[in-house]
Amino acid sequence: MAVCKIEGKSDMYGLGIRLGFYFLWYGAILARWLAPTEIKSLAYTNDVFVAATFLALIIATATDVYSLEPVETYIVLLLMFGTYLVLVPMYIWRLLSACDPYWDPTRYPRAKLGAMAANLSFFLLIGALVFQYWFWFDRVPDLDRRNCQQYAFVFSQVRLNSKASVVLHALMYFWLGLVCLYLLLMKLRAIAGLPDVGAQSRRAKKVHIELLQNMDIWMRIVVALGVTVATELTIMWNEILGVGSLAGVAQTIPFAIGLGAIVRVLYVSMSKNFQGPKSRLDTPPESRLVYRVLPEHTDDDWKMAATI
Repeated sequence: MAVCKIEGKSDMYGLGIRLGFYFLWYGAILARWLAPTEIKSLAYTNDVFVAATFLALIIATATDVYSLEPVETYIVLLLMFGTYLVLVPMYIWRLLSACDPYWDPTRYPRAKLGAMAANLSFFLLIGALVFQYWFWFDRVPDLDRRNCQQYAFVFSQVRLNSKASVVLHALMYFWLGLVCLYLLLMKLRAIAGLPDVGAQSRRAKKVHIELLQNMDIWMRIVVALGVTVATELTIMWNEILGVGSLAGVAQTIPFAIGLGAIVRVLYVSMSKNFQGPKSRLDTPPESRLVYRVLPEHTDDDWKMAATI
């Protein structure tokens, strides 16, 4: 069956918008290695990108549910979830490690994002998840009545409305929903002042802490690369036209913001190297907190919702 003919909506997922998201993802990963002090600002910028995209998606859908083809909504949701999807492998790992805090990759963050960033990111994730459930169980089935095909990425090219695609995506977002429920319960537990059963924990050595931090980074790299490939292949497979140019302010602004984020991370890293080692008093507080032993369930579980 032929591919559906789609004239792309560059104002929703044009080249500049996509590159802006990609640069923010990879800039945040670089910052974790080179300039941890930049992580907080990158997290906020990414949240603003996600919030703006989500608002535009809601307006477009509410105005005319058919204004975007299902595969176009799928692409926009991929961009929105580019950072949140790292929660899937992280919490699968936590489950496989029997929730042992000693093997928790989120236990020793290279920088603290703060409660405001955590709350903003968490509620964005909740709202986007609700939209995902509507999309997969109400909008995607509309394709069953079409005489053309739209394709998605599930480790290979599959029909967007195929059983394999719907089931796998539903399972993934159901798992994310469980993670959100867990994070919410941990937050309520902290607010209630309940005792932390995991407060006594093994003290990790520096080499073990660095191992966990590197696990965190590599999970983010794999997820970012996977979402990037999925987005670009989906556009190519569906032969979507008009979304491969940087022409127009709507494309150059997000592109410049994303590129500027990477340039700043590299600049801060090089400036730090040129200035030489600093004294401990000059080290940012979040860097000094890296090797602190944390209980099993703390606000850090809640702050994982502000992942970037």
